[in-house]
Amino acid sequence: MLCVNVRWVAVLLCAWTVMFGLMGHPLDNKTNMTTVTPQMEEESREEMMPTPANTTDTNATYVFKHSVRQSLSLSAGEQEFLLKRKQVALKALNNLGINSTLDSIPHVAILGSGGGQRASVSLVGSLDQLEQEGLLDTVIYLGGVSGTAMAMCSLYSDPQWSRNMDRAVSRLSAPGVKPLEVVSWLGQKTKDKRFSLSDIWGIIISAAITKQLNLQRLTDDRMNTFNPYPIYNVVSKKCLKNGPVRAKWFELTPHEAGFTDLGLFINTSHVGSSNYDEGPEGKETEMDMTQMQGIMTSAIADEETMLVYFPDWMKGLVGLVTTALSKMENMKKSLDGILEQGRQKVMEPLQTWSDSLSEGPVPAKVSWLIQKGLPMIGNWEWGTTENFLYQYPGAEVPSCISGEEHLQLIDGGLMMNMPFPPFLGEKRDADLLIALDSGSSQTFETLSEARDYAKAMKKPFPEIDDRIFEEKDWPEDCYVFEGKEKEPTIVYIPLFNRHNCKDVEEVQAKMKEFSTFQLPLDKERIEFVLETAKANIKNNKDTLLMEIYKASRRRHKKMQSVSSVV
Repeated sequence: MLCVNVRWVAVLLCAWTVMFGLMGHPLDNKTNMTTVTPQMEEESREEMMPTPANTTDTNATYVFKHSVRQSLSLSAGEQEFLLKRKQVALKALNNLGINSTLDSIPHVAILGSGGGQRASVSLVGSLDQLEQEGLLDTVIYLGGVSGTAMAMCSLYSDPQWSRNMDRAVSRLSAPGVKPLEVVSWLGQKTKDKRFSLSDIWGIIISAAITKQLNLQRLTDDRMNTFNPYPIYNVVSKKCLKNGPVRAKWFELTPHEAGFTDLGLFINTSHVGSSNYDEGPEGKETEMDMTQMQGIMTSAIADEETMLVYFPDWMKGLVGLVTTALSKMENMKKSLDGILEQGRQKVMEPLQTWSDSLSEGPVPAKVSWLIQKGLPMIGNWEWGTTENFLYQYPGAEVPSCISGEEHLQLIDGGLMMNMPFPPFLGEKRDADLLIALDSGSSQTFETLSEARDYAKAMKKPFPEIDDRIFEEKDWPEDCYVFEGKEKEPTIVYIPLFNRHNCKDVEEVQAKMKEFSTFQLPLDKERIEFVLETAKANIKNNKDTLLMEIYKASRRRHKKMQSVSSVV
């Protein structure tokens, strides 16, 4: 008999029915929220072919080594993007009165935190205000994790989003996605052998929060220098609890994807593919951004985290459904019986939902989805992709990776709720990190985690006076931790602070009101978070401008030092 973990069945059924029940608003027939993939400049096959990984083990069973690039330096594609993006930044710096040259363009990155829809909306508001202040074009990189990665998936569906922030803001309160579009998308994805619970979660998030069925691929942004270079971040579930630090963090960029600290990467279009030796043009196997959203926001994939942070009302609902499912499991002795009960539990609300829209019965493919989805719930399978490092030779790859035929990539916020790892060290040589913290953890906690990570990985990190932790419950709206030589400067901006909350109690109340796990925010609350984030940027424009100027000067001195050595 199928071994079904009824608690997790209950969780996903609750999420499914609650989230879908709220998104059943019909759209105007003229409205099409489906993303049309823009025509982007493509790199040639020769430019994108990675260098072979080093291995001397001729008896190894590893078969994909020719497609793995082993290096701690930037890919050729990212280097080319960097040169072109700096031309955009040069113009922006000059407009701000900062005299600069291409050699002294600082490497500025924005780091967004996790925090569900609160973090997603906050990032959009911050970027909108940065654009209004003329600062956005000075940014080279945009890194996101969890909630802000979700926002990025939506933002980059517009090839010129940094010029069209009004459009991005308006999308936050859009009606949603048509139910039959959701079912159709899921029906197609169930045919893919990589189908997992992340796909179901991704469409829930897309329909209920980002209001967009995004069919674009990450590689479509390879050379679009209108916008900062996106770096999405997840972690390996198998290594999350006990694996070494260097084996956990997994970054995805338009060019390459792989383990940040292992320095092992493949072409992004091959993530999840079983045929890595094909050219990078074969996008038919590449995940779309709706699937990516499901992976990047899957904090629920970690059972312990989910139980701690789920709201009480959801836990109560889970308890009721768990009881019902337990009785069902005791009554039924076969897979067919369990699946039949699952169909009844899931298809009844779906049928009511569909009938209410006068769009006919739920398609038969939903039954197929249930038959395939319930066993995955029982095994709690998330972010399942082919492991390009399976049986990879060499001691640098720990067994929690090399010993697994498949990777389970899940929400990066489960390790660190801000994407510091890709921006520390020599690879991207960051001068200034603008850290926008909208997370639910205590203020400065992600900074402390990043400092510990940097120490463990022997990467430079600015000094933090531990006395600031005394302000964690009611922080200022901006802190600057200045880098001296190799360390980047960090500008840290917490969403709720003493400039928008009168005391500690109000900060706590706001965090509770806009908690990470809750029903989708209505238009009024979305507007409140937007305006709060925008005010934080506006109030600290002078600080940001000063730190960008200082970063430019530091970069100039650094380049002069390099030139003198040469």
